[in-house]
Amino acid sequence: MAVLHIRRSIILLTVISTLAVTARGQSPAKPQAGIRFESIKNAFEVDAETLTKTRGVDGYNPADVNATLQQTKDATLSSIPPKDKPLRVYVERSFPEPVNESTPVQRDVVESRFSLVRELLAKLSRLDSFRLNLTVNTRPSNARFELVPRVGTHLTSTTNSRLTNVYRGEYDYTVTKAGYKRVHETINFIERAGTILECDLQPDPGPEEALPCNFK
Repeated sequence: MAVLHIRRSIILLTVISTLAVTARGQSPAKPQAGIRFESIKNAFEVDAETLTKTRGVDGYNPADVNATLQQTKDATLSSIPPKDKPLRVYVERSFPEPVNESTPVQRDVVESRFSLVRELLAKLSRLDSFRLNLTVNTRPSNARFELVPRVGTHLTSTTNSRLTNVYRGEYDYTVTKAGYKRVHETINFIERAGTILECDLQPDPGPEEALPCNFK
């Protein structure tokens, strides 16, 4: 536990240093948001290997497993700008639940949770920015576009237009225009790359179903 506590402190200090450098305008060698999560990925793998080496005959120490999960989650959230509520909510939702601490934990249970952590950190490490400028085009134009995060600011515009500084995260979006079928879908600006949303609206009434917009 002492080793895990020391590693947690190291991770948080690294994150704070990265944030401070970025705030001063001295960007790291790779100008990507994902660089903030590289040290977290590396520290997590070190901790996972340490846990494997210290695994008992009955399984993993559940307190150590939960400490590794919690410290990695804390470091990940510390790397995200406080105002980026959509991305913070995504991380909170994606992190696995703690294990039961009443008995030793079997390998498959630990690996299942650790795989989720690896998958999440891999996605975050690929981010080139914490915000994007989203262009929304509809055919026909002059439709109402609404972008609603799970937590955060509700954005609206009239197409064709561009929304600037949209935080990465999960959103619901709605496209409405008199005489056309309403489009209501979800979109994830973390797992998918792109900056343009294009929508072909279907007449209402009409035989065709409303189509989701294409993100590219």
